[in-house]
Amino acid sequence: MKAIPTDDKSTVSKVFGRATWFALVKDGGVEFLSGTSANEHGAGTGAVSLLADRGVDEVVAAEVGPKARDSLVAAGIAITLVRAGTPISDIA
Repeated sequence: MKAIPTDDKSTVSKVFGRATWFALVKDGGVEFLSGTSANEHGAGTGAVSLLADRGVDEVVAAEVGPKARDSLVAAGIAITLVRAGTPISDIA
């Protein structure tokens, strides 16, 4: 399952950990999961934990910070970088 950070439920967010939503893409369907944007500290690593618990195996994002990147690698979640503003429909 892919996870795509989004703030508008239609395009890839500029941020990963502080995204408002994550679009979870599986078998052509899309489900939206509330992000961890309210967390003051550790939003990236918190987002990784949230996504790993949901069975995500790939994150498609515009940018991933170093701590989040390390956490994604440790969790065995692949990272694919795309341009911010890319329509989710182009990825799903």
